Amino acid sequence: MTKFELPKSASGLRVVPDTQLDLRPETEIIDELRSFRPVTSEKNVWAFWDKGIDYMYPSYKCTVVNWVRKLGKSWTVRLVDLVEDSPNYIYNYVSKDWFPECFVNRTMDGRHAAQHAADLVRLPLLFEHGGVWMDVGNMLHTHLDPLFWDHLTAPNTPYEMAVWIITGQIRKQWGSFGNYMLAARKGCEFIKNWHDGYKELWKGRTNADGFHKISLMQDIGLAEGMADWNFEDKVKEMSDYVAQMLIGDRTRNLLDINSGWNGREFYKTKVFMVEGILNGVLGAIKTDYDGAKQVELFTTRLDDPDEVKRQAAEAFIIEMLEKSHMYKVYHNSAGGLPALGDLVKKKEFMDADHRPGTFGEMYRYGTVHWEPTRGVERLVPQVDDEEKLILATPTTPALQEQK
Repeated sequence: MTKFELPKSASGLRVVPDTQLDLRPETEIIDELRSFRPVTSEKNVWAFWDKGIDYMYPSYKCTVVNWVRKLGKSWTVRLVDLVEDSPNYIYNYVSKDWFPECFVNRTMDGRHAAQHAADLVRLPLLFEHGGVWMDVGNMLHTHLDPLFWDHLTAPNTPYEMAVWIITGQIRKQWGSFGNYMLAARKGCEFIKNWHDGYKELWKGRTNADGFHKISLMQDIGLAEGMADWNFEDKVKEMSDYVAQMLIGDRTRNLLDINSGWNGREFYKTKVFMVEGILNGVLGAIKTDYDGAKQVELFTTRLDDPDEVKRQAAEAFIIEMLEKSHMYKVYHNSAGGLPALGDLVKKKEFMDADHRPGTFGEMYRYGTVHWEPTRGVERLVPQVDDEEKLILATPTTPALQEQK
């Protein structure tokens, strides 16, 4: 990796000492990622690629390697898969009992089968072992210790879980959170109740089509926030796609009539919350959600003769590193302009966010070697007076319980 000096324009960044980083060669890190490592602590990063690391898109592989570099020796990054003879086969970490029949029998189908397989593995891993779940498109800026883990492990901490708040992107009510980056202590009850509800949706099914019609989902409603993105005609389809996040919202509003567990009380007192829109998709916001504009900025050459173009690219990457805790490379599942995640799957753009000699390469260096000087701000929970508690259980709907 080319070494870069911290730009003079980066007033909100500082250099991370090399002693805090894991600067082994990429080949050595990837070899380690291919291996099985027993779980010996809760400081685990869990991620998923169904076919294993050797089949990842270059952008995502670069991201996972940079997690290892940034987090240093105190964290263990694992990329689990669905390859039977792989050292990181999912069942080397959790039992088959966690999963619906279609997952175990490998009969899952549908357009988003791989993404939904990832949905099914993330919560069991967190419950059984603790740690942080990261989608492979999360280019991390802030170390996980100050971002999440220090808050979950401080003496006398009330927190057992940490989440991104993305209100308005899925549901419009305050408190919606993303499933693509979250942390939890081992044995967190919220995580188990959430997974049990999501697993229930898969009974007798092989794909997510029509999830929104299931009574359990109707307890919480549709992903109506998608209508604000000009996808009014796809709200039901997208509700099926993001069903796990909707079930997460159901769980935080659940009063379990059998056990007395109160999801809302847990959420308000035991969940550390971080604003997740500006801290996660700032790059998309700044480019009007146009992945091509992001590609243009990342692929601007460091020696481009156009000074204005160079200044725009440098300003973009510095703002990302200073003002967001990570950069989510997502794909646009609903249609419209291609997102960055759609483009890095194309042959001509596979290295767009880390191409040698470009500001993308400088950005990737910065994700490892620089860190923002600003702290992590906790969002204070708001009162949910407008939403009624769902009187049900994690796996049975309120409508059924009231009959």
